[in-house]
Amino acid sequence: MPKLYCFGEVLWDLFPSGAKPGGAPMNVAIHAQNLGLESAVISAIGEDELGQNLLDILQERGVNTAFITTNEHPTGTVTVDTSNPSEVRYTIDEPSAWDFIIAPEISWEPGDLLLHGSLATRNNQSYESLKALRAKASMRVFDLNLRKPYIDQIRILELLAGTEIVKVNEEEYALLAKWLHFDANPELGFEALHERFDTQELILTRGSQGALWVNNIGVLQSKVFPVAVKDTVGAGDSFLAAMLFGISHLLEPQQTVDYAAALGAMVASKEGANPIISKTELKAFIDAST
Repeated sequence: MPKLYCFGEVLWDLFPSGAKPGGAPMNVAIHAQNLGLESAVISAIGEDELGQNLLDILQERGVNTAFITTNEHPTGTVTVDTSNPSEVRYTIDEPSAWDFIIAPEISWEPGDLLLHGSLATRNNQSYESLKALRAKASMRVFDLNLRKPYIDQIRILELLAGTEIVKVNEEEYALLAKWLHFDANPELGFEALHERFDTQELILTRGSQGALWVNNIGVLQSKVFPVAVKDTVGAGDSFLAAMLFGISHLLEPQQTVDYAAALGAMVASKEGANPIISKTELKAFIDAST
């Protein structure tokens, strides 16, 4: 079966109520592993208690930690401002251990997925490690996951080249459209991405309006699952994990995007990026919403 390798930041999200494990690649790996897609994290932690605690949590959740190294820099932390639950703000400490990721040797198999965002490219060492991994990966997944002030247009456009699956939210799509001078309509935007970068799948999350999945076959709109939002931290990551589970397991496309939207909604209804949600709970939530 395909495996998912998640490259980038592992850290602690510092909420007003306390610290919770986070970092988009870690979040995706945890949710994907929970769904049944074998997942590993490629990152770095400090030689400190915070780092060891992250390793313990990942191992408890069944995620492969063999590609997480340690270095002299502190384990990453992010201060999370949830005063507006739908517009969460982040203050990201630097330097952090994950700025200095070392590219491991991986035996890539057909169908294996390499997921990454843009934040971990803020430092040259992690950026070069990512490029080395991308050059050998079977399939690349780029979740832009833009975080100010770490938005480097040149690096982002470079990483889009040859990326099979691109995931963005509405604001990120609008920024790409501005940079690349393509249409605000995602279907036309996908055609431009496909022609310029050989993009095969465009996944666009739209908050309370669900999500769009665009490819050469057409456009799918997910079902919408209204919830009382606790915070949106990790909602997009859990959505993407479910999308990658469905794509890698060749599930029916509409089922895949609806399943993903439901998981994202459930995570948004809870505090933190990695609440434990069983398949039984997810199915019950979907059934209750239909």
